[in-house]
Amino acid sequence: MYTKTIEIKDIQFYNSDVGFGLVDMIGISNEVSAAQALHAGGWTLRRAYAKDYYESILANESGIYTKDFRNVLIYRVDVPEFGTYRVSVKCMAPSGGISDMALFSGRRNLFDSGINVPEGITYEKDFFINVTPYIPALSYVPCEEKAIYISICGKNAGLSQITISKEDFPVLYMAGDSTLTDQNALTPFYPYKSCGGWAQFMSQYFENIAVCNYAHSGLTSNCFLDDGHWDILTRFLKKNDIVMIQFGHNDQKRRNLAAFTGYLNSLRWYIKKIREFGAIPIICSPISRIPFWDDETKKYCSLLSDHALAAKKAADDLSAPFIDLHTLTFDRWVSLGENDVHDYFCDSTHTNEYGGRLIARIVANEIKRQKITPLTDYLCYRTLPPFTPDMDTKEVPVEPAGFNMFDIKPPYMDIKDIPQYEGIKKAFKAGLLDPCIMHLHPEDSLPRAQVLMPLFKALRLEGSRPYHGKYVDINRYEWDSSFIERCIKEKLIDENTIKNDRFRPDDPLTALEFASLCERGLIKDIKKREIDLTASFTKAKEDNIIPHDTGENDILCRADIYSGLAEVSDLLGNEDKALPKDAEIHPV
Repeated sequence: MYTKTIEIKDIQFYNSDVGFGLVDMIGISNEVSAAQALHAGGWTLRRAYAKDYYESILANESGIYTKDFRNVLIYRVDVPEFGTYRVSVKCMAPSGGISDMALFSGRRNLFDSGINVPEGITYEKDFFINVTPYIPALSYVPCEEKAIYISICGKNAGLSQITISKEDFPVLYMAGDSTLTDQNALTPFYPYKSCGGWAQFMSQYFENIAVCNYAHSGLTSNCFLDDGHWDILTRFLKKNDIVMIQFGHNDQKRRNLAAFTGYLNSLRWYIKKIREFGAIPIICSPISRIPFWDDETKKYCSLLSDHALAAKKAADDLSAPFIDLHTLTFDRWVSLGENDVHDYFCDSTHTNEYGGRLIARIVANEIKRQKITPLTDYLCYRTLPPFTPDMDTKEVPVEPAGFNMFDIKPPYMDIKDIPQYEGIKKAFKAGLLDPCIMHLHPEDSLPRAQVLMPLFKALRLEGSRPYHGKYVDINRYEWDSSFIERCIKEKLIDENTIKNDRFRPDDPLTALEFASLCERGLIKDIKKREIDLTASFTKAKEDNIIPHDTGENDILCRADIYSGLAEVSDLLGNEDKALPKDAEIHPV
């Protein structure tokens, strides 16, 4: 069985011949941030700090240490094959002792924190990690790297010895979206402005089991399967492993993944398939975004309540363990209050380090309360130190402008040879498309309501709540209702496209309807937007928003719609303007 022990006594940067060493953050700083993080344990070096990076590392006969308590030291050790490993870390506290050290491994997964060690005493920690391929952000090519990353930060934080042994242990796999993925962070480390998916903080609550997080930004319950994440997970899934699933945030933006149809059926499918491997499925309802107050109903609301109910139904239908994470987080956010709840988020959806750790604690407590087996067998019952936003600064250094995720080539697997490629490329650069998914489905149609989200990005418009119910086939709290409400206020909808007070949100979009939406949006004066359908159709062809050989009733494919929206953005001069606040661009 493979075992390797490394005594760390000097500053030795990683090279492939030796197979271990410190990650040279300056050496990889010319890569885009997502690529840097992929090869640095989930960390990216702040550009403003690069000149001080080497000066922050100290070495003596006892180990390597960081002089700056916010600087993160990242150590890489190559391993011979994929699988589960026991990792043993030791650190002898230097002069002055260690205080408030945090220990991460893998893709910035937290294993211990609040570590305080008196001078001359050795800190020791054993934990378990699963090394597997992983599809990184902004790419469809799996990373097949066989390596374990160990990263530490804190006052006098250091490493003296690392021992890695190949051992067989059960695995808790996590499947989901950006709210639980392994989010990257900048070093020097400021928790308040660092995104944190809750699953990357789960390892600290378990022993004798490895947590492997396959959650990925932008994913729906369908994309997890279609984009290859499921194939990688099931390549390694074995009897008595556990798979915890939380989708919903992106499903609600897809008309075919409505709560009690496509989404519900996807969750049922995962439960059934996981059991075929002899593994145990656990369903979580999606965490709540920051709740908003509805003046008309006089209550706090969440857009995900239907998907939360559907998640419970899927679990109930097939007798799977269920964690109602939506209710647990919704109630917690409301109890924090309007002022304090924002201290746990980077935006209205994605939690920062404080929010991610808080949710992880909620999940661990719920596993314990429900006695969800076999996870209760692996819980380590220890009291973790408090970690709240009042414990650190909220003033974070401004990072100089640099890499923009939309500057890369469109990452989609299915657009290489299509005639609309240049239009897709233009739409991607304008920020109209999701950079974190792998398939654009360019030849498919797009439902009428679903086109509004990229349309609003092109127009740089935000949605408006609450929805006042003009159309009977739109739910007050569904995702698209805010766009439709704003469309009504902005006179973007030609009433000739409405039938029987129905918006027809799931009908495929015709060229005539698309032309009308776009041409009305191009007119800045709302009072002048009463342009009729025929005139808008003619003008849209002149503006290259729709193909010249298109008929009024033709159903436009996604590639043509996205290309047309790129033209709209260009005509408005919006390419360099900030996207709307409700655009929900996923952190990477």
